[in-house]
Amino acid sequence: MESIFIGKEVKVSTEDRVGALAEVTDHISRAGVNIEDICVNVLAGEALFYIVTDDNNKVKEAMESRGYKTGERPVVILSLENRPGALLKVAQKLREEHIDIKYLYGTTSGSGQKTTIVFSSSDNEKAAETLKFVLSLSDWAK
Repeated sequence: MESIFIGKEVKVSTEDRVGALAEVTDHISRAGVNIEDICVNVLAGEALFYIVTDDNNKVKEAMESRGYKTGERPVVILSLENRPGALLKVAQKLREEHIDIKYLYGTTSGSGQKTTIVFSSSDNEKAAETLKFVLSLSDWAK
């Protein structure tokens, strides 16, 4: 079943260097936390990790105790069936409602399975409510 909710992602920043991904994920794993979604990019020599987990507080504690900078912010988390045009329908509806996507990342799976999209927008509450309504329509999966 497709779903949508407002969640939170943890932002972890560190110097861009070889092994940064291994270090960050090692600390999270040792804290006993599961990474549900992750996006990593580099900007001006800084590695930025955006992570949705099953326990953001443990992640922040583990990373801050090792000197990493962290933050947390709300995001929209959308679970969809992986099929052609699914993200297009989402994008079109958000455009119709004048909701601007600030950034987006996702996971993929085999055809017909679930995929997760994580995004932040100009109005996360409105985006979530709009998409909840769209997902409730019987013709959504067509």
